[in-house]
Amino acid sequence: MFDINSLIMMCCFEIRLTGKVVPYMCRIFFDNQLSVILTKLEAIHEKLIHLNVIRPMQIKINWLFIILFDLFSNLCECIVFYEYILLVLYIRWMVYIINEQIPQRHSTISTFRDMYLEVIECLNDINTSIYGLPAIWSFIGANISLVMLLLYYALIFPSLNTTGCVYNIMKILITLFNVILLYGIGHATEKEINRMSFVLNQRSMIERNPRIKRQIKFFILRRLHEHFNFELYGICGINLRHLLILLNKATGYFVIQTLFKLNGN
Repeated sequence: MFDINSLIMMCCFEIRLTGKVVPYMCRIFFDNQLSVILTKLEAIHEKLIHLNVIRPMQIKINWLFIILFDLFSNLCECIVFYEYILLVLYIRWMVYIINEQIPQRHSTISTFRDMYLEVIECLNDINTSIYGLPAIWSFIGANISLVMLLLYYALIFPSLNTTGCVYNIMKILITLFNVILLYGIGHATEKEINRMSFVLNQRSMIERNPRIKRQIKFFILRRLHEHFNFELYGICGINLRHLLILLNKATGYFVIQTLFKLNGN
């Protein structure tokens, strides 16, 4: 008799297994493209410094911290994941700085508009060709598959499990934390990017120059037709609403499978 539950668990195991390799393979293939994007972001950072918006960062290299972070990332098998998270947070910080400067009357709308559009273009490239597939397959798929396997074989029906219960619970909590962190940062970045329309309206109310007011109104109109959605590969939305849908589906599946298992016994 065909067992759909066994097929699903086999798929989860395969996704979990290949999820360890996919991020590193994609990083090798798209390393040059990532270097180009980092160069663009560095140029935007330099422009913000020249505009006296931010100060140059005085970075002191702490080799002990770098070594500990590298060991922790390798032990957790998520070095590419945290690399992606830090890159998205850096882009969100840039958008925040731009949004804070636009309402000020002395700021140049065209300059910050161009920087804003370039930052969004970099983020779209990161979420599609560079980190799109690793994020869907490894950051989300592999982590959810691991949670499903541990819940089913380690906690709900632990007859085939040989490791400790405390270890499995900690592993599930860490994995869920990574998934929630990804969706939470994606949701916060999406809100910060879409806040541009609000700050443009603020600037439009205090602006007296007719030419600049026309630029602002044109950009507001463009923003209305280009509402930003934080998506991976253009198909997987990353926000709290999609996270809730994902958790509801996984919870419903486990409730159904648990009832089937108990009734079968």
